[in-house]
Amino acid sequence: MKKKLISVLLTAALGASCLAGCGTGSSQASAAEGGTSSGSETDSGKTEILLWHVMSGDRLDALNVIVDGFNESQDEYEVVAEAQGEYDEANSKFLNMAGGEGSPAIMQIGDQHLQAMYDSGLVENISDMVEKYDYDVSQLLPQAVDFYTVDGSMYAMPFNCSSPVIYYNVDALEKAGLETPPDTFEGIVKAAPQIAEANDGMKAFSITSWGYLLDQLLTNSGYPVVNNDNGRSARATEAAYGDGLLRFYEFIQDLMEEDGFENYGESDDDINAGFNNGDISMFITTSAWATSIIDSAPFEVGIAGIPHFEDREPQGVYAGGGAFVMSKDLPDDVQKGAFEFLEYAASPEVQATWAASTGYYPVNSQSYETDTIKTLYEEQPMMKIASDQLLNGKQNSVTAGPLVTTLVQIRDDMMAGAELVFNGGDPQEAVDMAVESTNQQLEAANAK
Repeated sequence: MKKKLISVLLTAALGASCLAGCGTGSSQASAAEGGTSSGSETDSGKTEILLWHVMSGDRLDALNVIVDGFNESQDEYEVVAEAQGEYDEANSKFLNMAGGEGSPAIMQIGDQHLQAMYDSGLVENISDMVEKYDYDVSQLLPQAVDFYTVDGSMYAMPFNCSSPVIYYNVDALEKAGLETPPDTFEGIVKAAPQIAEANDGMKAFSITSWGYLLDQLLTNSGYPVVNNDNGRSARATEAAYGDGLLRFYEFIQDLMEEDGFENYGESDDDINAGFNNGDISMFITTSAWATSIIDSAPFEVGIAGIPHFEDREPQGVYAGGGAFVMSKDLPDDVQKGAFEFLEYAASPEVQATWAASTGYYPVNSQSYETDTIKTLYEEQPMMKIASDQLLNGKQNSVTAGPLVTTLVQIRDDMMAGAELVFNGGDPQEAVDMAVESTNQQLEAANAK
């Protein structure tokens, strides 16, 4: 395993695609520093384009590469990137500002905020921008376009797409006679005793209670999150995840009875530490963290697709992660510059480099033909797993993903139920609690 391959790929891609250096150059800013506003002129005479984002750590470094690369690629615009905390925090701030002074021209949203952005009326119809600026949208993955489409129009430009995957300790599974993790939930339960026996009591599996992971697991087994074709044919009015979520909670209960599950609650740090310490042999989280998980582990890490239930054909996943929206009613020069940045960020080589340095997968179909991605997948084929789950999946209303204004609350409901089960609670009670809360939230949201 070549743990430093991604750093090498990033350096090579910088030279090949003329991306500027990574770091905290003049194009980078923090919200705490007072920020800026779009449309003003820089010392170099460029028009400023304010970008709000939620990246941190290695992913922030990779984003800075893209921003600096765009700024160096032309002499009309200067994108200034400001960090705004996590997705929910940034989304609330954007909506509260309602397009007022200091609002960004470009906003990075999480998949859970698409409906809220559409409902707000504060963001541009990206399909209109595609037509206005003659952009070839066919180069984007159709699954990603489908997810960010509302009422026949795309309202966000896909950017940082990811999906949950299984990370596993290669040596631990080999000791237990397994080349890869089981591909079904039932198989994980059956494998738990042999994993423990072969590895001094190591627990087989864990997952945090993060609702995004849970709704993607249900998607892969063909369970919609909400009714009305996952909110795609009409606004969602009630939960549709009950049957699937009950089966997942019962899987956790069965695994606990085999002493094969370790409870880390909602802590990503704790589950990563437990994995590195050899307390668990495999866990599920987002592919966006692949590089940091691989590089931090003191053993060989493998990546596999997420499991499904034995009696359900795997469907694949929806294009989760994040995207860029554009503020509405921008001055003409700012609008043009903002869309040029969106084009650049979604371009083949930029997306390839972004994927190689993070764990997100490219949203541009042409990226998969670049030397950057070909080299990455040749040297580390496991990095291809996340995109394969999307590209090889079915295209239907379930895998289009949930379109619902209360998706944040729905995921919180799923999380609350998971926490109850993780701590020994009854699966049916946990589901009933989650569904009741979801339906109440939907009723309140639809009454507005």
